[in-house]
Amino acid sequence: MRKIVIILSAVLLIITITACNKKSEAESNLYQDKVSGENEILLYHLAKQQMGTYNKSTFQWKPLYEKENVFQYVFGNASKFVVSGNSIENNFVLLTVSEDQKKMTKILGMKNNQDIFFPLADDGSNYYYVLYEDEKNANEIKRSIFKLDDKNNIEILLSTNEMITSGVIIESTLYYTAYDQKNDSYTAYSFSLDEKGMNAKVKVVKEGLPTRELYNVKGELYFSSENKIFNNERTFNKKDENFFVDHLLVQFFPDANQDLVCIVVNTETNEELGRYKRPVNFENIDNTLVIYCEDGLFTLDIGGQRS
Repeated sequence: MRKIVIILSAVLLIITITACNKKSEAESNLYQDKVSGENEILLYHLAKQQMGTYNKSTFQWKPLYEKENVFQYVFGNASKFVVSGNSIENNFVLLTVSEDQKKMTKILGMKNNQDIFFPLADDGSNYYYVLYEDEKNANEIKRSIFKLDDKNNIEILLSTNEMITSGVIIESTLYYTAYDQKNDSYTAYSFSLDEKGMNAKVKVVKEGLPTRELYNVKGELYFSSENKIFNNERTFNKKDENFFVDHLLVQFFPDANQDLVCIVVNTETNEELGRYKRPVNFENIDNTLVIYCEDGLFTLDIGGQRS
């Protein structure tokens, strides 16, 4: 009888170890993704906030991660760096996408599930993030703006108690908004990226903003309200997602039938140059706007010719 118990215990131990190994292996491989199809690329779905695969022949987009509450976050509409995390369990990681959009690998993970981080702003070469430490403890959250050094170590540029929400870079200045809970509004701040730590001098740019989004429009800072993007000189209509590319404004939003559409507007003339149904994302490739949709793949040159 004793021998049987020992054997059963050994079998149970083997099963447990095997299960743990499989779980560990699955976790380690979760963010090692690549596509092998010639016409497939990794593509971020703007509306769904998820990385996926897009087939340029069939126009089919599929999410990479089916797990519930797992979302990805990028700089702008797409970037080579992608932040992924679980909205409940956290477990935030930083991923990098290969230049040919065929492979994505994990390069950084938080040391615990109490800390989270999000993309804040980039200038195409330098990438800045906002870090929320001890996020589960609402009264003790520590917030910082950071970048990564050459060895992917976190380098804190600025620590603050403000609830940082959005940011843009214009020349060597980082502009960001923070939520003012008392007044239910947002305040825009700025600081020079040439300074960091104790030397960083934060300046108030504008208070009482109704929404968090900031925009860089040809080197000029623009603020936003619920339905407008503005500064002291110009105003644009605002949609759910807004991206300025050269003299174009690319916007994603649901139309009157609640179908997702993408429109491209010439900011110099306010002319609508194109309207596309079921969009996934877009890219600016060699002075040509490429709009990836689930109904087709469309191109629009910066001059406005549609094909």
